[in-house]
Amino acid sequence: MRKNNRERILKTARQLLPRYGYNGISIRAIAEKAKLTTGAIYFHFKDKMDIYKTICFEAIDMLIANFRERMESRKTPSQKLISTFDSYIDFFYNHQDHYNILMEYKAHYDPDVKDDHLEVTKKLSEMYELMEETIRAGIQDGSFREIDPRMLSVLLAAVTEGMLQLKKLGIFDYMKISDENFRRFMGDTIGRGILNERVK
Repeated sequence: MRKNNRERILKTARQLLPRYGYNGISIRAIAEKAKLTTGAIYFHFKDKMDIYKTICFEAIDMLIANFRERMESRKTPSQKLISTFDSYIDFFYNHQDHYNILMEYKAHYDPDVKDDHLEVTKKLSEMYELMEETIRAGIQDGSFREIDPRMLSVLLAAVTEGMLQLKKLGIFDYMKISDENFRRFMGDTIGRGILNERVK
């Protein structure tokens, strides 16, 4: 029963956080919506931030699993790298609550709250490390030119996450830009910048 309560708390928080934001809900509000006591919530989580971080970890784990699955199904480093874009798109469409909560978390990041945020920062870096490995493999096999894998992984993640925010604002629909067209454009534009001259 207690395990079920933990999942009920998380499910309720996933519903409330995208609608009201972190500052717009309280432990009491989560408890009332989940039909639990505040004591039941504190049995599983030390505070509201603990619930928030747990959901962020869920979101990042989903993305990492998607990254791995898609990368493993591709052959070349270029294909593996563009598959990370597909992973983000899939996450955006199929896990809206987790996506919105993770993006809000990033938007409200407070560098002064080091202990709480360091865990999420470390978890997020696992995604970029997967991209780094792929870039290094591409450099080693001659597909990519010599380029800083860490910098490139952060650049690609920043471009993709920024694109998703524009999608959320309706910019892509208004400008009639499809996911597939942007994917091709991004692959071509980034690819021309990182591919080795001899494989162009």
